[in-house]
Amino acid sequence: MRLFTLLICLCLVTPVWAQKHQISSKELASVDAYVQQLMKDWRVVGSSVTIIHKDKVIFSKGYGYRDLDKKLPVTSRTLFGIASNTKLFTAMGAAILHDEKKLDLDKPVRNYFPEIRFATTELDEKLTLRDMLSHRSGVPRWDGVWSGSGYSLQEIVDRLQYLKPTLGFREGYLYNNNMYAAAGAVTARVNGTTWSELIRQRIFEPLEMKHSYFSFEDAAATGEFASDYFVSLADSTIKTHTKDAHCDCWAPAANIVSSSEDLSHWIIAHLNGGTYNGRRAFSPKALAETIRPNNIASKQMVFDEVFYGLYGLGRSSTSYKGHVIVSHGGVISSYRSQISIAPKDSIGIIVLTNTAQGSSMANAAVYGIYDRLLKLGETPWSQKYQMEYKKGLREAAHEADSLRGLQIKGTRPGHDLASYTGKFEHPAYGTMEITLTGEKLHLTFRDRSQDLEHFHFDQFWAAQDPEYPILFNGRLMRLQFLTNGSGKIDRIRTGISTDPEVEFVRK
Repeated sequence: MRLFTLLICLCLVTPVWAQKHQISSKELASVDAYVQQLMKDWRVVGSSVTIIHKDKVIFSKGYGYRDLDKKLPVTSRTLFGIASNTKLFTAMGAAILHDEKKLDLDKPVRNYFPEIRFATTELDEKLTLRDMLSHRSGVPRWDGVWSGSGYSLQEIVDRLQYLKPTLGFREGYLYNNNMYAAAGAVTARVNGTTWSELIRQRIFEPLEMKHSYFSFEDAAATGEFASDYFVSLADSTIKTHTKDAHCDCWAPAANIVSSSEDLSHWIIAHLNGGTYNGRRAFSPKALAETIRPNNIASKQMVFDEVFYGLYGLGRSSTSYKGHVIVSHGGVISSYRSQISIAPKDSIGIIVLTNTAQGSSMANAAVYGIYDRLLKLGETPWSQKYQMEYKKGLREAAHEADSLRGLQIKGTRPGHDLASYTGKFEHPAYGTMEITLTGEKLHLTFRDRSQDLEHFHFDQFWAAQDPEYPILFNGRLMRLQFLTNGSGKIDRIRTGISTDPEVEFVRK
């Protein structure tokens, strides 16, 4: 509790001179040169960077290409998937309804959505929208449930009852996209619309965000949607990423596609009490509700310059070199985004990229821009993030090597290969199918299709992808086939993505 209080106090303290600081053309030129260097450092194909000061855009520039093959440049109107920055809109939608007393963020969500069920009685009886929007349910990510599923939003809500918590209720921070999806469904129910209609009517329209969309398909139809890319881990070449299929299931958590031009309206409203171009979208009270800390997001400091993080509703806050920073990042397909506000300094920064390595570039850009605009001294952020990136690759490789080290050499499968085939089902994940082609078992799960290699005894693992040597978001997928009392294989125990292990039962 003492740490929580200290964090809040530090986030409220900002030097008075910073609030009066005027930004010069020389400082903006320095920003431009800095971003150009970051593009080279991280091999980012395309990026859009916009800076807002008070109620005006003072810098907006596209870098690189939205389509590398056609050499189409990025502009301020180029569309990018903003991924988890969608959460800011979902949280604001809830805060607006709370402000209008149409719902109470601190009342159990079953007051508004009676049929919703969770994995424990305590969550059924006590879980609130504030809990869901500040990641304090105690339920881990379970991203494998929705990723590539094709589920509807309602189908995700129906599956929450199978997603068990790993922390006590309100005992910590566990980021959870499924809870955000469900929170969006709750606000839609209260508003009497769909979630997208709520956001469009209450936020997009008053903020004149006329070129923001709720699906990749709608964005692509405009001709302004950036292609997305990644740097292959196999041969270091830049390759086009196959976009993830649109799925309503993650809409309130990650679906919005927008441009830095449209998002600048959103930031201007944040810096001006919820008003853009003379029209109010949300009240200062609703805005304050989203920023007010409810949870401690990080209990260790990765960098000395950035203090421990707090989490409000759809955004985190911290102290950067003594300045309050309210921000959120986003990752979907190979799109990376960072939307950051220094409220006491009346500065907002938007960085959108179309390359998988762009997360580090976007983070380095935001901190480096603050350094230059606020005269904080120029920390070598690109080098710092390069060190963290390489550390992450080493740790992922070490995890894979550690798994291989557990292998008992010289063993054979305990059954003939045909015995492992069939369809296996889990109530949240759906169906996994194992087939046999020649002497090779093959796994099909949603949009994933992989050969299986024998590990030892009745364990197999998914063959590695040469582009991504570490499968399923940094984790090799190992399948343990289990038998019933008759010695017949009737279950598969495995973990999808970084989710806890579960059992798929033969259909």
